[in-house]
Amino acid sequence: MSKTSRTVVSMAKTATKGEVVSIRVIVQHDMESGFRHTDRGVQVPRDIIRDFICTYDGVEVFRAELHPAVGANPTFSFYTVATQTGTLEFKWTGDNGYASSVTSQLTVTG
Repeated sequence: MSKTSRTVVSMAKTATKGEVVSIRVIVQHDMESGFRHTDRGVQVPRDIIRDFICTYDGVEVFRAELHPAVGANPTFSFYTVATQTGTLEFKWTGDNGYASSVTSQLTVTG
């Protein structure tokens, strides 16, 4: 089972109320499709991230469903509107009980 060894969240730490905030998230994950075979003909088991969800103070602002065709280390780029100071939580779930999450704070002024 692949483990997240590194997650990078790129976003502004502060924003003015009503400002559109650009968010970019990358997670290291091998994303094994389940279609490959070893040189001995043994099928390599599927191990992918299936879902990615971002919430802003508990409200879902972005969701993606992933499939075996998605490459390793998936990257997500999306936007949200700065409404209030709060926490953005980024959650991934996948095969073999895989689950990971990170948070980032956004301070809203004005």
